Amino acid sequence: MRPKQRAGRLRRGDVYRRPVVDGCELSDGLLARLWRWLEAVTTSAGEREEAELDARLRRPRRLTRTNTVAVVSPKGGVGKTTCTFALGNLIASHLRKRVLALDANPDFGTLASLAPDRERSEKTMLELVEDLDRLRSAPELEPYVSPLSSGLHVLAAPRPEVMAEMTPELYGQLLAFIGRYYDVVCLDLGTGVHDPLAQFALSRSDQALVVSEPDFVTTEKVLKALDDLSAGGHWEDGAGERGERLTVVLNKAPAASSGDRQVVEAAFRGQGIARLVTIPADRRLRVMLDSATYALEALPRATRMPIKQLGESVAERLV
Repeated sequence: MRPKQRAGRLRRGDVYRRPVVDGCELSDGLLARLWRWLEAVTTSAGEREEAELDARLRRPRRLTRTNTVAVVSPKGGVGKTTCTFALGNLIASHLRKRVLALDANPDFGTLASLAPDRERSEKTMLELVEDLDRLRSAPELEPYVSPLSSGLHVLAAPRPEVMAEMTPELYGQLLAFIGRYYDVVCLDLGTGVHDPLAQFALSRSDQALVVSEPDFVTTEKVLKALDDLSAGGHWEDGAGERGERLTVVLNKAPAASSGDRQVVEAAFRGQGIARLVTIPADRRLRVMLDSATYALEALPRATRMPIKQLGESVAERLV
């Protein structure tokens, strides 16, 4: 039973009898209703769809612990770093969560290079691992990360010869430490799904993004990798789908009307991929990333929407 309200308790509804939007009470008069109707009928279907998606993304979510998302692919150059960066920015900006994107690429990772020069930290995860024992608070982490305006923090990878010293055990210590201060950790992994680090990350992650491109060679490799992951018990669920924790990203895709794209999308769906997000090839996005001027809302809707759909796919499965 709901507890009885205390006598005399003041509620906002007692003061504001009508809904308040942007500091103004909505009128329910004839002219106000007519104006809202005109706004509705002059709004395009695309605008309404995006507004609904934004509303779902901004819905408050309570997490029970730090969530880890691994971004992997059996082939290089498909856009793992782009997906990690875009996803981390969106979760930080729309969900208002504390997010760290960690560059776990063992061979010249470029994730930290996407941060503006003036914000980029010269330190890497190696310095952070060396200093774990003396760090006691979130502000003490700031010298090690590159902060973005969205709220995302980026942790850089060291040089490849130093990165080789990062064993799965050290990554375990690092993730345990980071989990004290962040809600979501996105791991930008190197090429491959069978090396020890990738296997460790996949076993420890709550979700995985597997990134592909819409060509035969890459699609074939990714489908085989998904079979291997399922055979290893990573993602198969009781319903025969590829698992609740898996999202496949088809990156740098041609127009939706392209026959090649339709064939590749059908191939993934035919293999039981429940969540497939297709991000189109977009020169503006490429220039934004290269110039460290990424701004989601400045992208065309055809690119914005899939990035937000990717964010929604992950957000719905945060625990």
